[in-house]
Amino acid sequence: MFARFKTVSSGLFERTIVQPQRTIIMGRLRPFAQKKKPTVPREERAKKSKRIVQLVKEAIENDEPHFTVGAKKLYFPSARVTLLRPNAKQTPYQAKFLVPKSFNKLDLRDYLYHLYGLRVLNVTVALTPAKWEYPIGPGFSSRHRVAQKKKMTVDLIDPFVWPEETEFFKNQAEFIEQRDAYREDKLEAVGSDKLKPSKAFEGIIDRHPQPMNFVPKIVERQMRNLKEKATLQDKQLRTEEFISQHIQL
Repeated sequence: MFARFKTVSSGLFERTIVQPQRTIIMGRLRPFAQKKKPTVPREERAKKSKRIVQLVKEAIENDEPHFTVGAKKLYFPSARVTLLRPNAKQTPYQAKFLVPKSFNKLDLRDYLYHLYGLRVLNVTVALTPAKWEYPIGPGFSSRHRVAQKKKMTVDLIDPFVWPEETEFFKNQAEFIEQRDAYREDKLEAVGSDKLKPSKAFEGIIDRHPQPMNFVPKIVERQMRNLKEKATLQDKQLRTEEFISQHIQL
């Protein structure tokens, strides 16, 4: 309910009276149109769904395509379809693929069936947003958007479980991670940080600075004077010995 004011002129002196007027707005604005109610009765829709399920079962039992095969034949597909590792939300009966943006659900269904004999019951699509990327860092260079990625999740008949990671794969992944950390430490080092040893690879690559004992300036001066005095005395002694040898001759 919103209140608005109405101006009214009354009397001989043409005075203006402001009267509040109530306005009632029924309903509310919606960003999208209302979903239309289905015109087909529910019973007929249920019969149609059962008929589709029955056709799919018969096609699977007879080892035939459970969908209408496309009329266009493509013998050398150039599309790159990548199988991704599942996340925590997926079940063993689901598989996720990274596909080109020009791919649709029917393309992936035909691709998996004709190349690998894999039957797909349902396909869902997710298009990742294009994020901003800074080559050097925010505030130091211009930015640009990364290309979007299209991922499709399919429902399978038989479960698929990824094999366990081998020890070699784990070592390689750890090595790459430590290598990138070492490179990042060296590139971002400024000033005295360039002499700081990196913590990558448990700090065994860079040499650690040797420990130095703290010596006060007074003690250092005294020790230097004693050293110079001892050096001078030794030099004088050597000179006297040399002269004495030549005098005897």
